[in-house]
Amino acid sequence: MRILIDTNILIELEDNRVITETFSKFYRIANTNDCEILYHPKAIPLDVSRDKNSDRKKIILSKLNKYQFLQDYAKPTIEFTSNLKNSKINDEIDNKQLFQLEKGFVDYFVTQDKGIHKNALKIGLNDRVLTIDQALIMLEEQFTFKIPSHPILREHSIREIESKFNSTFFDSLREDYGEIEFNKWLQKCAIKNRKCYTLIVEDNLQAILIYNLENIEDHQLPNIFDEALKICTLKVDDTAFGIKLGELFLNKMFELCINRKIKYLYLTVYEKQIHLIKLLETFGFYRNEFQNSQGLIEIRMVKCLDKAKIKISKNDISAHPFYLNNSNVKKYVIPIRPDFYGSLFKDGKLRPPTLFDKAPDSINEIQGNTIVKAYISNSKNKKPKKGDLLFFYSSKVNQVIEPFGVLENIEIVNDFDKLWNIVRKKTVFTEIELRKWLEEKGELHVITFRLIAYLKKNISLQKIKEIDSFKNKLQTITELKETDYTKLNNEGYFDQRYIIN
Repeated sequence: MRILIDTNILIELEDNRVITETFSKFYRIANTNDCEILYHPKAIPLDVSRDKNSDRKKIILSKLNKYQFLQDYAKPTIEFTSNLKNSKINDEIDNKQLFQLEKGFVDYFVTQDKGIHKNALKIGLNDRVLTIDQALIMLEEQFTFKIPSHPILREHSIREIESKFNSTFFDSLREDYGEIEFNKWLQKCAIKNRKCYTLIVEDNLQAILIYNLENIEDHQLPNIFDEALKICTLKVDDTAFGIKLGELFLNKMFELCINRKIKYLYLTVYEKQIHLIKLLETFGFYRNEFQNSQGLIEIRMVKCLDKAKIKISKNDISAHPFYLNNSNVKKYVIPIRPDFYGSLFKDGKLRPPTLFDKAPDSINEIQGNTIVKAYISNSKNKKPKKGDLLFFYSSKVNQVIEPFGVLENIEIVNDFDKLWNIVRKKTVFTEIELRKWLEEKGELHVITFRLIAYLKKNISLQKIKEIDSFKNKLQTITELKETDYTKLNNEGYFDQRYIIN
């Protein structure tokens, strides 16, 4: 990325005073990600030479050598300058710099000059002429990424749990890979500072996922010529089976790959890992067999996360977490009480982490770990169909729409055994609560859905009141009209990274 900076940016970066955080972060992110920070050799030196403060002028000019100057720059044409003021030296300096953007010789021009921003708007370059604040946001979106989090998990360096390397937790892996080999590998992970997700309860390691970003030479995946994220180890202790940690770990890896723009995710498994293989295949992993260094046949399970290569005609679970949102896909908003919301959507922004997140009661809220979840109500609305989009409205206290997912199944159920078989480990309700509720109502409306993600920005109550679809005040399942959905989409509420167009 080539970024042209104006004199006012250079002065803020190099003047003899304390640099503000915004400017220092801008420079650091640009520099560490190999962006070229450029100046126009016929603009900035001329502009700085006119500074009446001789000491500052001398300091700034002496520091220009830290930056690259724009080589082979273009001279503004008469056609270009005819649309702009060009009578003063300031105008000429501004136009010289803007013209490099017009020609495509630089990607962005960063300036605090309001006049330049007005000119950029006039000639249609305003989306690439940025203030320092806008430039920082652009760089952060481009080069920094959020580490996915969940209240019961921690993401950290594996070095933090070196004291647990000899624990019995890893014994089954030592049996599979050989004790000496596996112990050496763990130490290698520590030396290389590999990252991991862990579940630790009362100082005991209950589950771990170790991951590593690999280049083409490292992963040797057939016909894949991109970086891939490898799940090096995925292990859940016997005492933690049944709390859906496999789904939870997978969801965090999908999110991490999307945040880091990684197009492939994979792990190796043995044929005996039947339940894990079934889970992976459900979410679109495909098999690739190979012989490992011990001469044993292992299976690579590979997931493509390249949207351009995913071809679907309906919202199928194998494409998760991507989805279609065209006009053939209906959209619905479902109200949910805040106390249920906090249990079902544990990694949402509306539920702040607490000291009790790693207590047994919180960990055993299995529905907060799953990708596939259940919503149960008295509603008789059977209009939603498999593949439709569901947006969840946290009512009463928060009064915002935040999580969304894809409907997997919907039905009216009047038999408890059937009900419990559908929603077990997917719902906020206990068996006793559901049995009582079913006895009172005679039948219940059951929706199973898979959580995709959370909105890029929450739809607030103020915004909800402006939307024509929500005249019923969201007291029941409500269809979001296509025109309203389109408006929200155009206003940036939905994360385009998940949408297959």
